[in-house]
Amino acid sequence: MQRVESDTTRRLDGWKAIAGYFRRDRSTVMRWARDRHLPVRRIPGGKHGSVFALEDELAAWALRYGDLDSAEPAPPPPASPAATGVPGAFRWLPVALALGGLGATAAAVMMWRDPAPLARPVTAAVALPADRQAAADFVAARDHWALRTEADLDEAIRLLGRVIARAPDFAPAYAALADVWLLEREYGAATDQTAFANAKRAAQQAIALDPNLAAAHRALGFVAYWGENRRDSGMAAYRRAMALDDRDGQTHFWFANVLADAGYDQQAQLEYARARLLLPGSSAIEVEHAYSHWLAGRDRQALEELTALAARFPTDPNLHLCLSWVYISLGDFGAFVRENALVAKFRNEPGAIREAAALRAAYARDPAAALTLLLHQRRAAAMRDAGSTRQSPALFAASMGARDETLALMTEAVAAGEHWYGQGVRHRLAARYGDDPEIGSLIDRLYAPRA
Repeated sequence: MQRVESDTTRRLDGWKAIAGYFRRDRSTVMRWARDRHLPVRRIPGGKHGSVFALEDELAAWALRYGDLDSAEPAPPPPASPAATGVPGAFRWLPVALALGGLGATAAAVMMWRDPAPLARPVTAAVALPADRQAAADFVAARDHWALRTEADLDEAIRLLGRVIARAPDFAPAYAALADVWLLEREYGAATDQTAFANAKRAAQQAIALDPNLAAAHRALGFVAYWGENRRDSGMAAYRRAMALDDRDGQTHFWFANVLADAGYDQQAQLEYARARLLLPGSSAIEVEHAYSHWLAGRDRQALEELTALAARFPTDPNLHLCLSWVYISLGDFGAFVRENALVAKFRNEPGAIREAAALRAAYARDPAAALTLLLHQRRAAAMRDAGSTRQSPALFAASMGARDETLALMTEAVAAGEHWYGQGVRHRLAARYGDDPEIGSLIDRLYAPRA
């Protein structure tokens, strides 16, 4: 699943290594990436820096330029895909592979051949503000965003605030701020309501400045799908983002997540493959890719892969959130309680920590009472937070065989006008209660297609 490269190709990680290759300072190569199409690749999920480059591509680029210190303008951008006969940004060759594990289905994996690897960069030139300090802060903010810790996300927000103050018309700063807020709800202490509201506001400002900024449309797609329960609007925004920039790995990654949630397993596996090729080394993609097996019904495969990832990334709150859902769907309530506490701990959100502690104490006394408490907590969240639904507590109740609680939650959801999308949850509800006339009717109503 990797691009074919020569045996002598060496990868340079980070701006410092790339600058060292040319014996220039960091700001110079950043300027070349912005103005001269230096072939630098971004890896938002990478562990060794936010960018990397390949020596053979740098050498070919330098040969085309000749005098690197000249003031000549940048060469014209590469020919459009239509002019070169390349469909989109890549030529993808689909190969069908059978995946192992429970309920496995055939999934296509995409292999990539770049028709002219030395003639153009793999990704678009990095956009930077003209102001040098703002440019440095922007690069640093993206580095912090990629690290996905609460402290790093807070620092990214601070730095992007400085960028916006110095370069208020620089649209990518607002899109980057939206990205940070979207991760704050998973890796930081922000509530969903706060994170989604701030992300939407920042993304809308980015689009007001640049209507064709793909990252801003991607952020709005995330908010629409996960924060506002508007599946069709969310998918349309993702498709718009990919039409504007089909080589953005983060867009393919997040689009894969919504496809997996909506039940399009084969298409999701293709998007995960694209994302992993574009963003090598991303632990976030590994986690969500493993979780997608659970959404498709491959529970044991998901559990095995997520457990292995937990040994590598023990403090990742999103990983523990995925594990908690897998465990409770398998009927292991004790493991769910444990993973739920780890989610709260690593997000460091005071309210979630208190709820998790109360749940652990209740489970130690009486597991049945703990389930009642969990359902009360999740029902309250659905009623409190805009865009939230009772889908997750209904799944939890059904997984533990609590038929009356499942019925009550689904009845409330219909009365509240909720519409559910998660097909992984739907299949589990149907598997347990599809023959139950009352619950079966509610499943049909809650998951009915919208006009």
